[in-house]
Amino acid sequence: MDTKKVPLGASTLGFRHDPLDVALDEIAAQGFHLIDIAMYPSYRPHFHALAASADNKRALAADLERRELKIAALNASDGLLGRPRQREHAMAYARASLRLARDLGAYGVTMQSGVEPPPGQWLSVARGVANDLRALGDDAANLGLELTLELHKSMLMARQREALDLMALVDHPAVGVTLGPSHATYAGENVATIARALDSLVKHVHLRDARGQDIMVVPGDGEVDFAELAAALGEIGYDRAAVIELEYAAARAPDVRPDLAWAKAFLSDQFVAV
Repeated sequence: MDTKKVPLGASTLGFRHDPLDVALDEIAAQGFHLIDIAMYPSYRPHFHALAASADNKRALAADLERRELKIAALNASDGLLGRPRQREHAMAYARASLRLARDLGAYGVTMQSGVEPPPGQWLSVARGVANDLRALGDDAANLGLELTLELHKSMLMARQREALDLMALVDHPAVGVTLGPSHATYAGENVATIARALDSLVKHVHLRDARGQDIMVVPGDGEVDFAELAAALGEIGYDRAAVIELEYAAARAPDVRPDLAWAKAFLSDQFVAV
């Protein structure tokens, strides 16, 4: 497969300190048409799947259409599976996000895998979380969608081995993995190697760079070999979105804008912006 066919999109996460309309305007102005919307109420509150009214959802759909933007996936979690007090709300938010993703024409929802377990308790926590993820997988499949779990530092699924083991426990055709090269680098692993190991379990891709354990790095300014990642994605037949997901502690649109332009230009050798 020609890796040039892997479409390049952008996430609103980079504009998490700006309102959603600003994020959408900025992304559309740079010629992107494929996006992720960040929907983590406590961290990146661009939209709230549970709190939004029907009018809010219709307005969002209209805003996307007016800007000629199409959603690849909703990046949505509120609460962590594996924390008993958060479980009911986390499940409800995931289900609301899946319904919204269907209504907006996305191919799925990406969410956090679950709480980081105490030492020596990974398997017991993962078994409990897997049951919930399997139920969400059924919900996703019934809606014609897929649920993808982020490979993410300080979570249940933070490394290649944990991704393979959790996917084996869940064992659901509608549940897969969202690859993030910054988080793989944080864990001391190679994201291309992870992609090859997971193969068809890779359902979504975020693109951000890293330097050691600094994960807030613009693509091209860190250690990630994006050409190698693109080649690995080609080898496994991945042809969904690869979404630029910038992240900052406290940046707003005027500072994010040149970084997004740089990342798009840098990654255009391996991916094609759509």
